[in-house]
Amino acid sequence: MQKYIKNSAAKWDVKGKNFILLWAAAITVLTLLATAFTKPQAALVYSAPTLRRVSDILSTLTTEPLNIQVYGSVAAANLIKSGRTPDLYLTVDSELKHGLNYRKELTLGYFRLTFVCQKGINSLDAVKTVKIGLADPNQAPIGYRALAALYLLASERFPELIDELQQSLNIRYQESGDTLVMELSEISASGRFYLRPNLDGAGTLLEAGGVDCIFAHSPFIIVRNYSQTYNIIEMPPHLNFENDPPITIVAKLKGGDVVVKRFEAAAFSFSERGDNLLELLKQIDLSIAGIRAAG
Repeated sequence: MQKYIKNSAAKWDVKGKNFILLWAAAITVLTLLATAFTKPQAALVYSAPTLRRVSDILSTLTTEPLNIQVYGSVAAANLIKSGRTPDLYLTVDSELKHGLNYRKELTLGYFRLTFVCQKGINSLDAVKTVKIGLADPNQAPIGYRALAALYLLASERFPELIDELQQSLNIRYQESGDTLVMELSEISASGRFYLRPNLDGAGTLLEAGGVDCIFAHSPFIIVRNYSQTYNIIEMPPHLNFENDPPITIVAKLKGGDVVVKRFEAAAFSFSERGDNLLELLKQIDLSIAGIRAAG
């Protein structure tokens, strides 16, 4: 009897081991199948609104899915600083890179500042009389470039405009030698000037007829199709920020001092997937976004 019990136990032991092995093998197969049929997680891309066409083209050049989320450049930079890091960040304001802890950087190119006005306004002389919408320089880099352009234009053609700018906007310009310092931290708008948090807000004000003109850069004009509806008045080449300005310009903002340089679009990667997307960006013709390619 004891021998029979031992034999039976031995048989069940073998069967049990075989069952466990079969069960483990089945789980392994199911796991492999699940992995094979599970869609890979999309690479996260933060794109400036004015670079959405570029990010859409990028999605056609890669075999992996992209989760493209559109944010203003400043808002996206703040998200990254708060820990919500993407694989790739596309911005028209490359100076926002400071403090982002990115892996690689690609300069996409340069673009220019223009004066966009309602039909019937055809000259820069209009800056002396029309209602002008501006982006807040403490929130949008185009804001401090527009205010720098206004000062330089006024100093060359309309000196009386400088006092009006300072009084109506609660700002201060101080020029010494080849350096211009703009105190913009307490800006507020009155008179014929209107302030909005960003360029998108200024554009909406123009479209609603709330102002006669705004300062806008070429990528924004293309994405909003403004050339069909408004007069695009070109700034003099030395004032359009497609290249660095002729003098040193320092903007004193709520968040600190910024040396004002030319408009520069850039892409920043934060992962290996982002590095790969940077390489694909080099294949895109950026003129579709109003950007003159770097180099």
